[in-house]
This record gives sequence, C-alpha cells and structure tokens, in this order.
Amino acid sequence: MTQGSFSLGKVFGIPVLVHWSVVLVIVMFGDSLAQQYGWVAASVALVAFLASILAHEFAHALVARRHSVNTISIQLWALGGVARLDREAPTARAEGWIAVAGPITSLVLGVAALGAFFGLDALGVDRAGLGALGWIGLINTALAVFNMLPGSPLDGGRVLKAWRWGRHGDRFRAAREASNAGKAIGFSMAGVGGVIVLNGHSGLILVITGLFIAVSAKTEHIAADMAERLQGVRIRDLTWFGVAHATTDTDADTMLWQRSRLGEAGMVAIERADGELAGIVTEEQLLAVPEWRRPTVLLASLMVPMNQIAHAQLDEELANVLPRLSAKAPFVTVWREGKLLGVVPRRRLLGRLKAAQS
Repeated sequence: MTQGSFSLGKVFGIPVLVHWSVVLVIVMFGDSLAQQYGWVAASVALVAFLASILAHEFAHALVARRHSVNTISIQLWALGGVARLDREAPTARAEGWIAVAGPITSLVLGVAALGAFFGLDALGVDRAGLGALGWIGLINTALAVFNMLPGSPLDGGRVLKAWRWGRHGDRFRAAREASNAGKAIGFSMAGVGGVIVLNGHSGLILVITGLFIAVSAKTEHIAADMAERLQGVRIRDLTWFGVAHATTDTDADTMLWQRSRLGEAGMVAIERADGELAGIVTEEQLLAVPEWRRPTVLLASLMVPMNQIAHAQLDEELANVLPRLSAKAPFVTVWREGKLLGVVPRRRLLGRLKAAQS
C-alpha cells in the first residue's frame, strides 16, 4: 500500500503518507457537497474530513506510544486511514486502549461539530458553511460507530480481541475469534450491498467495503496462525552476523567482482561519506543491472534507504518483527546500541516462514 503514496512529512515523529486513491474520496464526496453547499464550503469540509481521519489514526499511534509500541507510518487511502504499528500490543489492556482511542476521537470530533452546528443554527446563522459543519459532525459520528463493529480489522474487532484475550489469556486464539467475527461482518455487508445493487440502487460501496473487511479479516487469521507457530523463534536464530560495507560511489560492477564479500547474506550496507549507513543493496539488485551498465551504476542509486527497512534487536521474537517488513525490502537489519550487527537475509526469513506454514 505504500506504493502509489506520497509523503506529507512527519507529525509527532511519525511519517504521514497519502495514497492516490484518496482522490476517489474527494471526487465521490466533493461533487455532492459542492451542489449542496458550494465549492468553498465543500473544499473546507473535505479537508476537515481528511484531517479528522488523521486525528483518528494519530489517537491510535499516540496511545500505542504510551504502551511502548511505535508507529511505522500513518496512511490515508480510499477506505480511511491506517496506523501501521511496529509490533503487537504487550497486554490485552494495552490492545484495548490502543483500539478504542481512534473511535473515541472520532466521536468527540463528531459531537463537537454537531454541537456547534445546532448552537449556531439556534442563533439564526444561515450559511452554506453551517451545513458543511453538520456534515462533518455526522460523518465523524458515523465513522466512530462503524469502526466499533466487533470484528477485525475494524477497531471494534481489536476491542473484541482485547476482551477475549483478557478472558482466556490466549492472544492468538483471541485474534482468530476477532477475525472470524470480521469475516462474518464483511460478508454480511457485501451480501446486503449485493441485494441493494440487484434492486437497482447504489450499493457498490457497501459491497467493496464488506469484501475488504472479509479479506482483511482472513489475512489477520492467517497472520495469527503464523505468529503462534513462530513462538520462541528469535531474530538471533536467523541472523547472519557481519555485513559487507561499501561507499555510495562504488559501482555495481566493482561490487559484483567482490561478490565473495557479500557472503550468504547476499547484501551490502552502503555508507555515506560521514560514515553513516544510508541503505542496503542486495545481490539480486546488482545482478538485475544489465552487464553493460554495471560500471556506471552506483550503489547509491540501487540501495533501499535504511528508514524503509525493518530494524530489530537480537532478542526480539520474529513474530513481533514481521509487521515491520515491506515488500520493497523483505529482510531484517539487526542492531545493538545503534550499530548494525547483521541481517536476516530474505532466503532465511522465507525459509523459516515456509517451515511454519507446513
């Protein structure tokens, strides 16, 4: 999902990304709002709506931070927002508070906007912006209620998981229970939307949203099974210690001539002139460069930046590190006190995951 996104910078130290699909939301709501309230009020309402989704996700992130769980990024996309956490909540209580923080924020924003709407209306204010304010209040309230439906990946599903986890003490079982509830909710929504469409009305959004919830719930069920099978597997068990280093002005041809330095890890850490590590280049990336171009292609142009690569400590459990992986860099860098100790190569990582699936 990070592909096709652009950055808005960092807020509270957390990267904020916007996916191109947000344009669909702007188009979908923008025309309708403009017809009712005019383009100025509609534009303000849309900006306020997107800002309220960000507030919802930042509530998750900031409460997570209080429970020692960091947020990798926050992203806006067509169906809302996602706060990507770097690990599972440490306790059922933490899971519950992190989950409920978003809906509470949306509800507070919704009630505040509706309160302002009714207050100004009682004073006789009659402007287009007042209607847009009421819309913001309604949509935030609806967002809070919808997100509290008791099934993953919705916030209500996280609350259900926290409750079940607290009751029987098994977080993996609790995650599967919340996922099963999410699949039931998702397929029910899709079914209702399908019936609406067959009756000649607009229900496609309900179908799409329901299917998204159901598929995401199934994915979380699989992830819970995988995490349970990986219990006890620590990063140190898969780490290749000692990574080759090269400078940013090293070319691909030179690096391949020195391929033996890459070892089984099959990667090299790229250093800037000041000695800071800038990124990682894999053997696969080097070999993908056409042979005739290799002498002129610098490692700096091939590397995956360090801030886009999963970081881990030696004694962390592999299951807790998996959420940090990205499709662009399916490997893990291993650190101690700010120094790179080694890596978990892609081959070792995938091999261990396949073993857990069998």
